[in-house]
Amino acid sequence: MLFFEHRLSSPAFVLVFGFLFSCSPRIEFDSIITSRIEKKDFRDIVTVSGTLEAINTHSFCCPGIWSDVTIQYLIPEGTNVTSSDTMCILECREIKNEYLLAINELEKAQSEYNKSTAELELRYLLLEAQVKNIEASAEISRLDSVQMKFTTPSSREIIRLELQKAELEKNIALMKLEFLKQINKAELQKMQLKIKQQENLVDQAKTKLDRLTLTSNIDGIVIYCKTREGIKLREGDITWGNMPIIEIPDLSAMQVKLEVCEAEYKRLANDQSLEIVVDAFPDIELTGKIKYKAPVGKPVIENSDVKVFEVIVTLDSSSLNLQPGLGLTCEILVRNVPDTVVVPLVSLFDDDSSKVVYVSDKQMFNRVFVNVADYNNKEAIIEEGLEGYETLALMKPPESLINQTESK
Repeated sequence: MLFFEHRLSSPAFVLVFGFLFSCSPRIEFDSIITSRIEKKDFRDIVTVSGTLEAINTHSFCCPGIWSDVTIQYLIPEGTNVTSSDTMCILECREIKNEYLLAINELEKAQSEYNKSTAELELRYLLLEAQVKNIEASAEISRLDSVQMKFTTPSSREIIRLELQKAELEKNIALMKLEFLKQINKAELQKMQLKIKQQENLVDQAKTKLDRLTLTSNIDGIVIYCKTREGIKLREGDITWGNMPIIEIPDLSAMQVKLEVCEAEYKRLANDQSLEIVVDAFPDIELTGKIKYKAPVGKPVIENSDVKVFEVIVTLDSSSLNLQPGLGLTCEILVRNVPDTVVVPLVSLFDDDSSKVVYVSDKQMFNRVFVNVADYNNKEAIIEEGLEGYETLALMKPPESLINQTESK
């Protein structure tokens, strides 16, 4: 206790304590981050990301098949293709089985036709042989009738009857041959019609199989399409009828597609100008204007309440050889107020229902009430309260550094 009292009464201690106490305000003041303001143009800018895309795109889709179709082969994305180049091969078991079944039925019909032709031809030959046999028998009977002129009447009558019988049998055989010709013709026509029908079925199945091979009919760069989940298609994926698989964009006319959140979407309007930077090539700067704003937003993800809105931007010039799919950063000038007092938004503080700033003044700060005319996410326009040359605190100073006389 005596030692403590001795230290308190020491002149050196009093001198050091007084020095620290006198310096402490300066240390606190220097720790406050400040910024000097000035009059300048207030630029309310919305910055959004987008994607470069072609205005006109030729899509190559899965054929209109209502069954599972698998991507068996895909040409590498970004490949330059020309007309008739194969870009994608699809596989559908149902169509393949249909083709094989049609070929099998065609071969069966052709086999039946060949078999029936042989059988009918054999029957025809047998009938012809029968006719010739009858004719030979009749000829023998005629010879016998000549030799037996002088035979008894009963013998001549028998020969005459045999000749009549032979003639009758010949006529019947000839009629059978004629009927057989007509039957053969009808049967063969029927089988030929069946073969033609099977050939048509084979051609139809072959056409479906050929449609599973997607070939290019124009020159361009291959771009993979995306699934409903936003993932690019790849080999082994399942597709369905009329689903886009590959796109070839027309590089002569390009546009920018933006997906904007609701808060920023409300601040945009058609014909607003944009400054655009290509992310992969920062030295490339483009300009454009808003052409279209989607009236309805879509969820960021399925069943989400957060929505984004599609905005389409036309480019003032697309002469540069840029590829679709490049990421872009777009700055949209919403409003420009020239030559006004602009302060950082972090320099504004609430004081009841008013806004105040803290102006640097000889190692202290004056609390100044201000009127804010407008603001964005970074800066605010001060309509009243500042001249435009002050230095403001960017964090609220402690009460020990604030002058008690307030400025309004």
